[in-house]
Amino acid sequence: MALKAGEGLQRWEIAVTKKLVGEFRRRSRSLAREEFDDLVQECLAHWIVVRRKLAPDPAAPPTAYMAQVIRNKLTDLIREQAAEKRAGEQVALSLDAALDGSDDGLTLADLLADDESAQQDEAGVVDRQHARIDIGRALARLTPIQRQLCQMLGEEGLTIKEAAERLRIPRGTLYEEIKRIRRVFADQGLGDYLRE
Repeated sequence: MALKAGEGLQRWEIAVTKKLVGEFRRRSRSLAREEFDDLVQECLAHWIVVRRKLAPDPAAPPTAYMAQVIRNKLTDLIREQAAEKRAGEQVALSLDAALDGSDDGLTLADLLADDESAQQDEAGVVDRQHARIDIGRALARLTPIQRQLCQMLGEEGLTIKEAAERLRIPRGTLYEEIKRIRRVFADQGLGDYLRE
């Protein structure tokens, strides 16, 4: 049900809202995907609630005040969408769960475990621990298939062809997954550690 002039709204209120929604949609990629009418209606509904609290002054319509209220509402919508997007990227992983989904595979705990015998000096141990934490973070951002692919190509030493056959995925798809894996590792500052 669309809100229209004469149903508790004046024409200028609708015009101001449509103008601001149009401006925000052009500037914000996240709002550009939303339906224009839905955004207008949501903003007008918010304005009706806020307007009730406003002391009426028939001599001066509250155009500037309304514009600020609508801008704030649209800004809140953009922030909500950004928060939802960020929340969707975070995944909790158990330290004891195998990265490849098998019962006896490599776990995050294995990656993060101390291996002090390999590094004798304290600075080396700290650097290695930081590297393990960074690798653990990078692996946590990968999909299960990407983690399994890392294990196959790294630990098991399989070729792309062998991994593709085992996963029953075309080699071209695996190359795309490898590009995505490289991007994740590069984002974590670990791009130099990957084999060519």
